Amino acid sequence: MVSRKNRNLERKMQICKMRGRQINQALELIRKVFDECDKEDYEDMGILSFYHFIRREQIEERVKSGEMVFFGAYEESELVGVIAMREGFHVSLLFVEKKRQRQGIGKKLIRRGVAYCLEKNPQLKAITVSASPKGKRAYEAMGFRALTPEQEKQGMRFTPMRLEL
Repeated sequence: MVSRKNRNLERKMQICKMRGRQINQALELIRKVFDECDKEDYEDMGILSFYHFIRREQIEERVKSGEMVFFGAYEESELVGVIAMREGFHVSLLFVEKKRQRQGIGKKLIRRGVAYCLEKNPQLKAITVSASPKGKRAYEAMGFRALTPEQEKQGMRFTPMRLEL
Protein backbone atom coordinates (compact mmCIF):
# COMPACT_ATOMS: atom_id res chain seq x y z
CA MET A 1 0.00 0.00 0.00
CA VAL A 2 1.34 3.45 -0.93
CA SER A 3 1.26 5.97 1.91
CA ARG A 4 -0.45 9.32 1.45
CA LYS A 5 2.95 11.03 1.76
CA ASN A 6 4.39 8.94 -1.10
CA ARG A 7 1.25 9.43 -3.21
CA ASN A 8 1.65 13.20 -2.87
CA LEU A 9 5.33 12.86 -3.76
CA GLU A 10 4.38 10.96 -6.93
CA ARG A 11 2.02 13.73 -8.03
CA LYS A 12 4.35 16.65 -7.42
CA MET A 13 7.76 15.25 -8.38
CA GLN A 14 9.18 16.09 -11.80
CA ILE A 15 12.56 14.97 -13.06
CA CYS A 16 13.97 17.19 -15.79
CA LYS A 17 17.21 17.47 -17.72
CA MET A 18 19.18 20.43 -16.35
CA ARG A 19 20.82 23.16 -18.43
CA GLY A 20 22.52 26.52 -17.99
CA ARG A 21 21.86 28.16 -14.63
CA GLN A 22 20.14 25.01 -13.42
CA ILE A 23 23.58 23.36 -13.33
CA ASN A 24 24.71 26.05 -10.87
CA GLN A 25 21.69 25.24 -8.68
CA ALA A 26 22.61 21.56 -8.89
CA LEU A 27 26.18 22.26 -7.80
CA GLU A 28 24.95 24.35 -4.86
CA LEU A 29 22.69 21.50 -3.73
CA ILE A 30 25.50 18.96 -4.19
CA ARG A 31 27.96 20.99 -2.11
CA LYS A 32 25.35 21.63 0.61
CA VAL A 33 24.39 17.96 0.90
CA PHE A 34 28.04 16.83 0.79
CA ASP A 35 28.86 19.25 3.62
CA GLU A 36 25.85 18.11 5.68
CA CYS A 37 26.06 14.37 5.07
CA ASP A 38 29.38 13.16 3.66
CA LYS A 39 32.16 15.57 4.58
CA GLU A 40 32.75 14.00 8.00
CA ASP A 41 33.83 10.72 6.33
CA TYR A 42 36.82 12.34 4.59
CA GLU A 43 40.18 13.83 5.47
CA ASP A 44 41.03 17.31 4.17
CA MET A 45 42.57 15.94 0.96
CA GLY A 46 39.36 14.07 0.10
CA ILE A 47 37.20 17.11 0.79
CA LEU A 48 39.39 19.29 -1.42
CA SER A 49 39.35 16.62 -4.16
CA PHE A 50 35.56 16.58 -4.10
CA TYR A 51 35.30 20.38 -4.19
CA HIS A 52 37.74 20.40 -7.12
CA PHE A 53 35.66 17.78 -8.95
CA ILE A 54 32.48 19.87 -8.67
CA ARG A 55 34.06 23.16 -9.78
CA ARG A 56 31.54 24.99 -11.95
CA GLU A 57 33.90 25.61 -14.88
CA GLN A 58 34.95 21.97 -15.00
CA ILE A 59 31.38 20.67 -14.79
CA GLU A 60 30.13 23.15 -17.41
CA GLU A 61 32.83 21.93 -19.81
CA ARG A 62 31.84 18.29 -19.25
CA VAL A 63 28.17 19.12 -19.85
CA LYS A 64 28.98 21.19 -22.95
CA SER A 65 31.10 18.37 -24.41
CA GLY A 66 28.33 15.82 -23.77
CA GLU A 67 30.49 13.83 -21.36
CA MET A 68 28.08 14.52 -18.50
CA VAL A 69 24.33 15.12 -18.20
CA PHE A 70 22.39 16.34 -15.16
CA PHE A 71 18.81 15.62 -14.15
CA GLY A 72 17.07 17.43 -11.32
CA ALA A 73 14.20 16.24 -9.15
CA TYR A 74 11.83 19.12 -8.52
CA GLU A 75 8.95 19.25 -6.10
CA GLU A 76 6.87 22.16 -7.31
CA SER A 77 9.70 24.59 -8.13
CA GLU A 78 12.14 23.39 -5.44
CA LEU A 79 15.19 21.36 -6.47
CA VAL A 80 15.34 18.42 -4.04
CA GLY A 81 17.72 16.01 -5.79
CA VAL A 82 20.28 15.72 -8.58
CA ILE A 83 21.88 12.96 -10.61
CA ALA A 84 24.76 13.39 -13.06
CA MET A 85 25.50 10.59 -15.51
CA ARG A 86 28.94 10.45 -17.12
CA GLU A 87 30.06 8.71 -20.30
CA GLY A 88 26.66 7.11 -20.78
CA PHE A 89 26.97 4.49 -18.04
CA HIS A 90 28.37 5.94 -14.80
CA VAL A 91 26.54 7.68 -11.94
CA SER A 92 28.96 10.50 -11.28
CA LEU A 93 26.92 12.43 -8.70
CA LEU A 94 23.71 11.57 -6.84
CA PHE A 95 22.58 13.90 -4.07
CA VAL A 96 19.22 14.43 -2.37
CA GLU A 97 18.38 17.15 0.16
CA LYS A 98 19.09 15.79 3.64
CA LYS A 99 15.50 16.28 4.84
CA ARG A 100 14.19 14.47 1.73
CA GLN A 101 16.43 11.40 1.87
CA ARG A 102 14.90 7.92 2.27
CA GLN A 103 11.72 8.96 0.41
CA GLY A 104 12.43 7.32 -2.96
CA ILE A 105 13.84 10.41 -4.70
CA GLY A 106 17.26 8.83 -5.25
CA LYS A 107 15.63 5.74 -6.75
CA LYS A 108 13.60 7.91 -9.15
CA LEU A 109 16.75 9.76 -10.18
CA ILE A 110 18.57 6.46 -10.77
CA ARG A 111 15.66 5.26 -12.94
CA ARG A 112 15.86 8.46 -14.99
CA GLY A 113 19.63 8.10 -15.32
CA VAL A 114 19.26 4.49 -16.47
CA ALA A 115 16.56 5.49 -18.97
CA TYR A 116 18.85 8.18 -20.39
CA CYS A 117 21.74 5.71 -20.72
CA LEU A 118 19.51 3.15 -22.44
CA GLU A 119 18.25 5.83 -24.87
CA LYS A 120 21.88 6.46 -25.82
CA ASN A 121 22.87 2.78 -25.86
CA PRO A 122 20.01 0.23 -25.97
CA GLN A 123 22.53 -2.63 -25.61
CA LEU A 124 23.86 -1.32 -22.29
CA LYS A 125 24.06 -4.14 -19.74
CA ALA A 126 24.99 -2.25 -16.55
CA ILE A 127 25.70 1.11 -14.98
CA THR A 128 28.38 1.84 -12.41
CA VAL A 129 28.96 4.14 -9.47
CA SER A 130 31.80 4.91 -7.08
CA ALA A 131 29.71 4.92 -3.90
CA SER A 132 30.66 7.07 -0.94
CA PRO A 133 30.81 5.35 2.47
CA LYS A 134 27.36 6.72 3.41
CA GLY A 135 25.89 6.18 -0.06
CA LYS A 136 26.86 2.50 -0.29
CA ARG A 137 23.82 1.23 1.63
CA ALA A 138 21.43 3.32 -0.46
CA TYR A 139 22.94 1.97 -3.68
CA GLU A 140 22.71 -1.60 -2.35
CA ALA A 141 19.01 -1.01 -1.60
CA MET A 142 18.58 0.06 -5.26
CA GLY A 143 20.16 -3.17 -6.54
CA PHE A 144 23.81 -2.17 -6.99
CA ARG A 145 26.46 -4.71 -5.97
CA ALA A 146 30.01 -3.98 -4.82
CA LEU A 147 32.71 -4.97 -7.32
CA THR A 148 35.61 -4.59 -4.88
CA PRO A 149 36.14 -3.53 -1.27
CA GLU A 150 36.31 0.17 -0.44
CA GLN A 151 39.17 2.06 -2.09
CA GLU A 152 40.74 5.47 -1.68
CA LYS A 153 42.00 7.80 -4.42
CA GLN A 154 43.12 11.38 -3.84
CA GLY A 155 41.64 11.19 -0.36
CA MET A 156 38.21 10.13 -1.64
CA ARG A 157 36.88 6.88 -0.16
CA PHE A 158 34.55 4.90 -2.43
CA THR A 159 33.29 1.43 -3.29
CA PRO A 160 33.05 0.58 -7.01
CA MET A 161 29.54 -0.78 -7.62
CA ARG A 162 27.51 -2.03 -10.56
CA LEU A 163 23.80 -2.32 -11.36
CA GLU A 164 22.88 -5.00 -13.90
CA LEU A 165 20.14 -3.81 -16.25
